[in-house]
Amino acid sequence: MHYINRHAIKAVIMTVMVVGLLAACTTETTSPATSAAVGPIVVPTETPIPYQDFANAEIPAPDPERLAQLSSLLSLLPDNFGSAVYLDVEFVRENDNLANLASLEVLGIEVALPSIATGLVNTIAVSADFETETLLTPFQSTFPIGDMLKVAGGFGFDLGGDGPTTYEGHNVWGIDILGTVVAMATADKGVGVAASGRGLTVEDAKALAETSLDAFDGRADSLVNSPGLTELLNTVPSGFAAGVITKCASFPLFAELQADLGCSNVVVSAGILPGDLAVFHAVIKFPAPAIATAALQLTSDLLERARQTHEFEDLGVRQEGELLRVRVIVNVGKFSDVFPLFASSN
Repeated sequence: MHYINRHAIKAVIMTVMVVGLLAACTTETTSPATSAAVGPIVVPTETPIPYQDFANAEIPAPDPERLAQLSSLLSLLPDNFGSAVYLDVEFVRENDNLANLASLEVLGIEVALPSIATGLVNTIAVSADFETETLLTPFQSTFPIGDMLKVAGGFGFDLGGDGPTTYEGHNVWGIDILGTVVAMATADKGVGVAASGRGLTVEDAKALAETSLDAFDGRADSLVNSPGLTELLNTVPSGFAAGVITKCASFPLFAELQADLGCSNVVVSAGILPGDLAVFHAVIKFPAPAIATAALQLTSDLLERARQTHEFEDLGVRQEGELLRVRVIVNVGKFSDVFPLFASSN
């Protein structure tokens, strides 16, 4: 496996110091217990998910607005970027229980959001192409990129340079500070992308950002348009963290297997339940129901083994045609141990 070197990592750090970045997902909630609670509590409104009866359990639909936000970030990733990790930075920032548990280190994107930029973005997606050793970071923020660069200037960083160039109606900035190269581009109102990679020049980084804009505008194929992925995104509830995989070789749950189970896509979301619980919803897509059936027992065995290791509160696996649906409920303190089972190993 290839790895992006420290210059690329520094590029991302510098990027986020300008923009502050991180992932587009949402929260799943369920109705609280009927006992009275003291103090101001935001009462969830969705139907509780029963524990021991997953076979017929109803799965909440994703929130349409939050799904649209997630899809918007995914549309900035060309299809050769086969996986991505997302975080609703704003939600995690405002949730005391998650602030120290849903760490960027757990999601594998610790270089993407230095503390100096935490107030500048709401959601972020991070995706690497390890063939080309490049990194794209779509983000959503209330700050336009030009204003972000001005904020960075307040900390002594002159990142604006000569200003942006224009590409197909989008502004693109190229930044090179002491050999740290990154490009930033505006995709839409409140949505942008940062591009960096190993050994890239400023023009290379800008060209990479332009490929992201091509995917966003429909001039090239994007990750979100991978066969069946849009439909799969509609099958999991919205959550504060998520992962999308279109190359199942990077699906950690199957990593120890020598054989290829033949899955095509994986989508996972993580949300919060009452009682200090975290819930993971994962859907694994196979080319045909018969292939999903063949993989069901092995998938269940792998999850049962993980259950013993990570002390799941509840585990459910079921087949829905060509899909295998998984639900895992854990104490929220176990989030950092369980999320890596489902998020891309890249």
